Amino acid sequence: MVVPAATGVVVGLWIEWCRHDRERAVPGQAGVSQKCGVPRSRPRAHDVLVSSATRSLRDRLHDRLLAAVDRERLATVLFDGLAHHVPYDFACFAVTDPTSGLITWAAKSRPLGVGDEDFAASEYGPPDLNQFAELARRRPPVGVLSIDTDGHPEAARRMAQYMGPQFGFTDELRAALTSRSATWGALALYRGPGDPPFSAGEADQVAAVCEPAAAAVQRCLFAGSGASRSAGEPAGPAVMVVDASGRAVQTTTAVPAVVEELGGYDHGSLPENVLAVVARSRHGDQHVHSRVRGRSGTWLSIGASPLSGAGRGPADVVVTIEPTPQAQLSRLALAAHGLTAREEDVVSLVLQGVSTQGIARSLHLSPHTVQDHLKTVFAKVGVSSRRELTARLLVG
Repeated sequence: MVVPAATGVVVGLWIEWCRHDRERAVPGQAGVSQKCGVPRSRPRAHDVLVSSATRSLRDRLHDRLLAAVDRERLATVLFDGLAHHVPYDFACFAVTDPTSGLITWAAKSRPLGVGDEDFAASEYGPPDLNQFAELARRRPPVGVLSIDTDGHPEAARRMAQYMGPQFGFTDELRAALTSRSATWGALALYRGPGDPPFSAGEADQVAAVCEPAAAAVQRCLFAGSGASRSAGEPAGPAVMVVDASGRAVQTTTAVPAVVEELGGYDHGSLPENVLAVVARSRHGDQHVHSRVRGRSGTWLSIGASPLSGAGRGPADVVVTIEPTPQAQLSRLALAAHGLTAREEDVVSLVLQGVSTQGIARSLHLSPHTVQDHLKTVFAKVGVSSRRELTARLLVG
C-alpha cells in the first residue's frame, strides 16, 4: 500500500515522539493514580498511531462519556482518552459550581504529594493568564500557555512560582467545560522537561469535547434524581476559621465529619472545595458561596467571609458549611437537565402546585403553550407526569 507523503510525515513525527517518550521513561515508574486508577504512563506508539489515524478524541469519548455514571468514572474516561490523543505528563479534571465557577471536586492523573493551597491562591487570587473564569468566556473555551505567551509559559505567575519549580511542568493546556453559558467543569494538562509544547491542533481536539464533557458532568451530578440527599448530612452548620496558610485554626465539633464528606484532608490540607471559597473570599474581601455534592450524595453549601480588623496580613476567613436548601437544588437540577429560562419558570410554578391555568396567567402564556413547555420538560427530565416531576426534583 502506498502511503501519501503528508501522512508519512505525520506518522514519522508520531513515531519519533513515542520513541523519545520511551527513552525518557523510568522503568518501574508506570503505575496508577492512587486517586483515580488512571494509567500514569503514555500509550504505546502503536496505540497512538492507530487511534490518531482512525478516530478523533471526540469520537473516542462519545459513548464512554454517555456511559459514565459518576465523577470518578468520568475522570477515568477523560484521562484515558486524552492520553491517546493529547499526551500529557500530568492531568487534572475538576467539577465546578455553575453559579460561582468555583471548583467543588477534583481528580488527578497521579498524586503530586501536596495539597491545593497554592493552586487555590493562584486560581482565585490576583489575575493570571488563562484562568478558568477567563477561558469560560472564550470561544472555544481553551488556552495553551506556550501559544498564548509566544513561547514563554513562565509568563504565567503559577508556572513561574510553583508549577515549574515544584513539579517541572513546562507547558499547560486548559479548558473550561461549558454548556449553555454555564461552567460545569475544567481540565488542565501539563507537559514536562523534554516534551514538545502543546499544539493548536491538540487544543482543537480538546475544544471539541468541552460541551460533551460538560453534559456528562451534569448527568453525573444528578444521576437517578434531581437532588440527592443522605442520612449522613449534618444536623446543623459546621463552622471553622481558616488562617492565611489555609489551615483550620478554630472549628466546631461538626467540622471533622463534614470535611470527610467534602473529600477529606489531602496531605494535611483542607479539601479543594473549601480552599477555593476561602481564596476567592479573601482576595475579593467579600462573602462567597458554593454548592458541593459530597461523597455520600449529600449536597452541602459552603459559605466564606473574611474577618475584619486582622491587620496588614491576609485576613482569616470564617467558613460555614450546611445542607443546601432544596429550592436551590431544584433550580440547579433544572439547569443540569438543559431547561431554558422559560421552562424553569414553568417548572417552578408546577413545584408550587399551581395549575396549568394559573401558570398561564402568571407567565402571560396560553394554556396550550404551557402544556407544550411541560411536554418538553418531561422529555428532558425523563418523567411523564407532574407527580413524577415533583418527586424527581423535590423528593430526590
